[in-house]
Amino acid sequence: MGKDQGQECLLVKTASEISLKSPFVRRFFTKKLVQSIKFSLKRNNVKLAKIARGGGRLYIFCFSAKNAQKTLLTISGIHATAIAQHFKPAEYNEVESQTVSFAKKFLKEGNEFALDARSTGNKLSARDLERNIGAVVMDAIPNLKVKLKNPEKEIFIEVSKKDFFIYTKQVKGLGGLPSGAEGAVAMLFEGKKDELAAAFLLMHRGCNIFPIVKKNSKELEEHISKLVHFNDYRQFALTNEKDLPVLFEERNIKAIATADSKTDTKSLAEYEKFNEKQNLIVLRPLLLYPKKKKANILKLFVNEKT
Repeated sequence: MGKDQGQECLLVKTASEISLKSPFVRRFFTKKLVQSIKFSLKRNNVKLAKIARGGGRLYIFCFSAKNAQKTLLTISGIHATAIAQHFKPAEYNEVESQTVSFAKKFLKEGNEFALDARSTGNKLSARDLERNIGAVVMDAIPNLKVKLKNPEKEIFIEVSKKDFFIYTKQVKGLGGLPSGAEGAVAMLFEGKKDELAAAFLLMHRGCNIFPIVKKNSKELEEHISKLVHFNDYRQFALTNEKDLPVLFEERNIKAIATADSKTDTKSLAEYEKFNEKQNLIVLRPLLLYPKKKKANILKLFVNEKT
């Protein structure tokens, strides 16, 4: 069994948007995601041993997979995570032996189950693993029933070149692109709740947000701090509007964003006047954005302290 003393494994499935990119862009995005994960785990006092990569996966070896999984729920760029058991070598006899041993602890007589295998960089076929190991598991546990769709219990096996992983469930992530994958954006804040949704959408697309305020206040700081969990747990430095030129130069700001969402004639005319005064493109992520989806985003902040 390939498990260092005290270490646990969290298997991370990167967002599909990362996997679909060209090799160069995929490496860049994955690098940004790894940076986000390392920073977030450190800020949450999760002791990290190492992060391995391969086949659209990140393998986080740490000393509290449960705490690591909880931390990664707020990181963009992740499709799903799973607390997994790690084994090696990735040879058929070892995969079969460990899966049967795992199944005996997880399954009970009469359970409906499914075995889902994935093989990358290994001569072992996922289909053969599912068929052959599934049959051995059924022989080892009485009265099991195979149910491929919506099974009562499911065992996942992921085999790579040198090692393999077994787990039973995964937790859905935010998806999107990792922090820093896109440019820096100056975001206008006045203390309105819609600003949180607008900022989240930009951060979810990989933008780094730099809050802009007319006048700093404790209330505004607390309002904006609700976004910290989605910013790799990094605190925000607020910039006064009069200092915008300095911020633009120092941070290479690519755009200005607002939480505008109204589409009446008067509002659209005001947007146009505002745009004409700017030297950068203006982003309005909530404009024409579905109200139901915006409401779902705002639910992410309901339990945050005000």
